[in-house]
This record gives sequence, structure tokens and C-alpha cells, in this order.
Amino acid sequence: MPKNRKTIHIKKSHAGLLHEDLNVPLGQSIPAAKLEKALHSSDPAKRKRAQFAVNASHFHHPKKAK
Repeated sequence: MPKNRKTIHIKKSHAGLLHEDLNVPLGQSIPAAKLEKALHSSDPAKRKRAQFAVNASHFHHPKKAK
């Protein structure tokens, strides 16, 4: 894997799974309360997706053009 890689690639089949798990429509933000609850879920896959979402929220996101 090249060291200068700046993006994280998520498989198309995995995109949106956390939204489906938490019953939040795609395009809407996941509420912090639902995300916190998912972090303590008994489902390890849901916990992993929620932890990634928390970590990704701290990433530097480029500003969108208006």
C-alpha cells in the first residue's frame, strides 16, 4: 500500500450499512445518541462500523464548493 494514499476506500457492498443498522436514511447525519448506543451493541459488526464512524468524524474533510 503506498504511503501517500489519502483516501479510505469502502467496498460498495459495505457503504451505508451503519445507516441501515440504525434506521437512519442515507444522506442524513446519524444522531450522536444512536451512534453511542451502537458502540455498546452486542453485534460486533455494528460496533466496528460505529467506531469507524466516530474515528472518521475526526478526519480532516475538505470543504465542499458552494
